[in-house]
Amino acid sequence: MKTEFSEVLQENLLFWNMWNIAYAYDLLEQNHEGYEAHFEQLREMWDFCWKAVAAKQINPDEFEQVFGKTYPAEFDDEGAFLNPRDILHQTYDDLRDTVLSEFCITLLVGAFSTIYDGVTSGRRYGARAGELPIEVLYGIVASNGLENEFRSLPIVQDELAAQAKLLQDLSQPNQYTIQHRHLYRHLELMQSMQFIEQ
Repeated sequence: MKTEFSEVLQENLLFWNMWNIAYAYDLLEQNHEGYEAHFEQLREMWDFCWKAVAAKQINPDEFEQVFGKTYPAEFDDEGAFLNPRDILHQTYDDLRDTVLSEFCITLLVGAFSTIYDGVTSGRRYGARAGELPIEVLYGIVASNGLENEFRSLPIVQDELAAQAKLLQDLSQPNQYTIQHRHLYRHLELMQSMQFIEQ
């Protein structure tokens, strides 16, 4: 996938990243009870990014206003947040992979950090974005005790095929928007396995 990613047009990078965030975001949107403050902050970034995808441009002032509440994130040598500014920073170290909402929040904090770093640096970003839905799937599969079968599961094969198709598309100009956030994915497969909290 790394070779195909190198062909993605700069104008399509934000869509690629948001497409990969969509699965974790949708799960959190459905399961954010008790995490409303986390979800609201992540939703603000989500909404901003999809608006930017549709406009084919990122307004730098608006971007800083939205993302600046959380990023840049600074860490100490042990990986703990320095000067935690918001609910995402303050609770990050306590979030557990065994609770679906917390698992998704952790992944989304990292994914939006990648977007922030890429946009503010002006460099290409998202080379590893395709790993995010795979991590979500692995977490769901592991919660069901099926880790050994992971790579052969239809839900995983479908995601890898969808990524390959989308990467080809993104080497050309396009008009994708939030309505395309699950392009090439089979939603019934994505919803075929539930996360079992421990």
